[in-house]
Amino acid sequence: MNDRDTPIAAEMNRSRRMRWYLRIPLKWAVFLIVLFFVLFPNPMQFRRHLQHISNFEAMIDADAPQFAAWEAEIRESLNKKADEVRRKNGKPLDAPLMAADTAPASQPADRHWNDALSPKRVQKEVERFVYEKVKYDWDWNVWGSADYMPTVAEMFENAKNDPGGVIHEDCDGRAVMAASVLRRLGYQSSIVTDLRHVWVVTPQGEWMGPGRGKTMKSSKDGNKVNLLATISNVPVSLSYGVAVFPLWRELILTLTAWLLLSRRGMGKAKFLLGGLFLLQGLLFMRTGVLSPASLRGGAESWPAWVGIAHIAFGIGLLMWASRCADRATATSRLH
Repeated sequence: MNDRDTPIAAEMNRSRRMRWYLRIPLKWAVFLIVLFFVLFPNPMQFRRHLQHISNFEAMIDADAPQFAAWEAEIRESLNKKADEVRRKNGKPLDAPLMAADTAPASQPADRHWNDALSPKRVQKEVERFVYEKVKYDWDWNVWGSADYMPTVAEMFENAKNDPGGVIHEDCDGRAVMAASVLRRLGYQSSIVTDLRHVWVVTPQGEWMGPGRGKTMKSSKDGNKVNLLATISNVPVSLSYGVAVFPLWRELILTLTAWLLLSRRGMGKAKFLLGGLFLLQGLLFMRTGVLSPASLRGGAESWPAWVGIAHIAFGIGLLMWASRCADRATATSRLH
């Protein structure tokens, strides 16, 4: 290259750098848009979801009219169980139940379980009742989104679309229902989450399947967030989400990332190999979930770590091949 060509080369390099600075943000924008609509196809529903999870306390609706029938069923069930205990112990049906009547002989009586109508027994019955009335199903099957916390009214309304009128929900909907019923029966209740699971806490215990360290808890002053627990739970929650989310939606994201990381002229072999590593990484991650135990060699977590390694290698390979293609293009233009 002679001196006369130097300004031309410099100008081409500047132009290439500008295209690089424009190209990367544009690709990120495309990927984030695809990610959003894969996770939340309905933007208005997503907006409501943000409002709901921002204030768990507001989601507890003890006054929902549909709960009148539920309350009657629960009280009837509790009274029947109390009568069964009285008959078993040869007592009149109106006699009070003592700890010795209901506590297993193998363990000492617990004041919280002192009779068939004690707070713990009532709350356990509410847990059983909600499990029975609200069948578990993923949000993407019920609402079409990766995550959605519905109101009590929305759950009952959505059940009308079911041939049997059955409510289908995942853990957050069940927690909202249980907390609301407990409030209706006169008990304190709060909704908590560890990002992966949502359950209910009362002064007498934790219900609806307690999860890991609490990241957020409802209160009268709004949600209380534990930042350290949140940071600790994010990897596990994301890994679990990848493992259970519909594969076809994840394939859309994988294909999008593959195409955005690719460049014309990078070579068919590198292009295909990079895509293969991305796909393998996804499939590995779907068979394992990250957890603190994995740092100690937990067998259940190793596929997720292998998946992350595959994805990282695939991204690195595609970025390197794309960079090589850029340099080859620039060199060819100079000659």
